[in-house]
Amino acid sequence: MFSISAKGVYGLTAVVELAARRHQGAVQIRDIANKYDIPQHYLEQILVTLKKVGLVESYRGAQGGYALAREPERVTVLEVLEHLEGRLQVINESRCGEALSFFWNSLSECIESQLTMSLDDLLRDKQQHEQAFTYVI
Repeated sequence: MFSISAKGVYGLTAVVELAARRHQGAVQIRDIANKYDIPQHYLEQILVTLKKVGLVESYRGAQGGYALAREPERVTVLEVLEHLEGRLQVINESRCGEALSFFWNSLSECIESQLTMSLDDLLRDKQQHEQAFTYVI
């Protein structure tokens, strides 16, 4: 089974929030933690990891916090997750030989297609999804 840990989910959520608020300056950890019910201390550790690899920047002071280090269209979901989770892949069970290799290859391609989208694309999809639910009666 393909699964992403809480670390990956929280990290991606935080980075998408930074992308959404990129024109508002630095975002404080407590704001993200409170909005998404993420343990603040754990989120701090995650953002420090992402800072070390150059995906986010931190700012000190009263108006300090975190911001994306690059434009959202230049950061992929896969890049964020691999820095937090390690290499992601679908592993073909070799005991059955090639009987279902076409399926595993197709599944890998679908997952890769989703994971290689940029944060900007993900944010746009998120906003469209939220709008769709806004108009449903």
